[in-house]
Amino acid sequence: MQIHVPKDSYRTIADKHNRKITTNSSIFGILFQQLKKNIGEERVESFLFHYGWEMGTHDGKKALEKNLPKEEYIKYGPRMHINSGHISGIVHESRAELDEDGKLKSIISKGTWLESYEAREYLNVQGVSASPVCHTLAGYSSGYMSTIFDHPILVKEITCVGCGDEKCSWELKTKEEWKIENEEGLEFFQEKTIINELSYTYEQLLEQRRFLEELADFQRKLTDEIINGSNLNELTRVAFEIIQTPIIIESSDQELIASSGITDERYIQLQEDLRENNGDSAYIQAKHSGLLKGKVIKTEKQIRLITPLIVQKRMVGYCSFLYDGEPNQSVKKNHLLLDRFSNAVSLIMLNEKTEFESLERMKGNFLERIIAGQLPKPEILKRGKYTGVDFNRPYYMMIIDYQAHLNSMEEEFQLDEQIYESVSRYFNTNQESFLAGHYERKIVIYNTIDQKQIPQKQKLLANLQALLKKKYKTIRFSLGVSTVSEDIEQISKHLEEANVAIGLANGADITYFKDLGILGVLINSKNKQAIKLLANEKLGPMFAEKNSEELAKTLYLYLLNGGKLEKTMNDLALSMGGLRHRIRKIEDLLDIDLRNANVMHELLLILQSLIALGEWKFEK
Repeated sequence: MQIHVPKDSYRTIADKHNRKITTNSSIFGILFQQLKKNIGEERVESFLFHYGWEMGTHDGKKALEKNLPKEEYIKYGPRMHINSGHISGIVHESRAELDEDGKLKSIISKGTWLESYEAREYLNVQGVSASPVCHTLAGYSSGYMSTIFDHPILVKEITCVGCGDEKCSWELKTKEEWKIENEEGLEFFQEKTIINELSYTYEQLLEQRRFLEELADFQRKLTDEIINGSNLNELTRVAFEIIQTPIIIESSDQELIASSGITDERYIQLQEDLRENNGDSAYIQAKHSGLLKGKVIKTEKQIRLITPLIVQKRMVGYCSFLYDGEPNQSVKKNHLLLDRFSNAVSLIMLNEKTEFESLERMKGNFLERIIAGQLPKPEILKRGKYTGVDFNRPYYMMIIDYQAHLNSMEEEFQLDEQIYESVSRYFNTNQESFLAGHYERKIVIYNTIDQKQIPQKQKLLANLQALLKKKYKTIRFSLGVSTVSEDIEQISKHLEEANVAIGLANGADITYFKDLGILGVLINSKNKQAIKLLANEKLGPMFAEKNSEELAKTLYLYLLNGGKLEKTMNDLALSMGGLRHRIRKIEDLLDIDLRNANVMHELLLILQSLIALGEWKFEK
């Protein structure tokens, strides 16, 4: 089947100066939506009002050609408005007063537009509005009446279907009468032309295009820095040179990582100002709610635009732009610049984290192989050169133990990785020669030392404990430290010393093996079986009881307190009668007299040995 249409032509006679274009009213709803995105709702309202004004002015001039009485012009205008398709009908009443020369003195008119296309399309596209939306209709009526009377007359919509009202009602008055009443909402009723509005819109779009080009250039330069392997200090310096705004990068603990455009002294002053004005609460809020992105913090001394830094779905710090006064660009533009910069910072942090983890994982694996005795001494010394550790130097071993009650294995693994990273970064920051690894779900550290450095090392470990407490407030950390050795082949012995020190910490933050005295010497893996047999012989009946844990805890605290009933009672939060009952039960089960000093000393030594060997866990 073929279809053939012969050559033909169609044409109508068009008025060059009064040509009409027919289009679907739904187009105006889409037009409003797109203009709102690009120039903002306030400018769109002004644009539509003046668009309507131009149409009303045009129809007013056409009406004047008919040379009718003023009353007829008022009646004729609504008919022309209906013919435009904007409304299906109108109900109105007008009263006007003219002077002797026929000039308008005052006018008041009230009415209702029926089936406004603007209200309908706004509801279809935008939903219910908070304010009237028939801007084109108001502009048309204002332009028409102003042309007819040769006097500024303005129409204001009072109720609107687009707001959820029953009808679109309006009032008409002269510009002077509106001013006398101090009526609000007439800001865009200025005598501007649609050309002015289009010109302003074009300038805004042009400015937006320029900014987008600047933003793209900014991002390109940041990307170049990342590709070239720049660090955070270099990236921050380049960004500051481009935007000329002071920049700071901080850790999640609000410690300065990098900055540009601000001195260290000024930074300290601003941080103090932030604390005095409770500005740091915004950081805390970010940590827990994730609501800080693009937040503005203002004090008398500074304005700070801040956003969190996210690496692998975890917040690792903050990035901020600083201003002495109001920013010279809009907040939205500064947000976009900060967003691009923070993304670049996060990428560098991710690269550094990946590199750091790879190196530390390799060093940790190396340490674990040394502990397991899988490498001969010559091989250890050779590999030590690649890790920056001299195994000919004296060293000590340290174990970090911690307990956290989490909901899943995944959370435990993430916490282990975070603590391991924190410890490794701490030793790296302090330029220590060390290796870090894992041992029996604890963190183990190999750290070189000289005899002259012992006081400094003790301070180093005390500061580490303080750092961990501050960073992980809900977790209890214990550090066990071995004696110093010069033989790398004795590493297992010194690891055991650190482990014994952890076991006998008794709640201390840091326990040194050398401070344990004879107890530390007696407890080691070689006599572990003998200690277990002795413990079973002496304490077996007690541990066989259903309430063995509370009995063992009572006995241990009683012995640790030197047999003092009152102190033990307070430690256990027991009544004196309850404590005496437990002690009598223990004496009956074990067939002993706890008033005998030798018996007390022997049992305390056995219990401490079990704790140190991990055979019994004492929890306060």
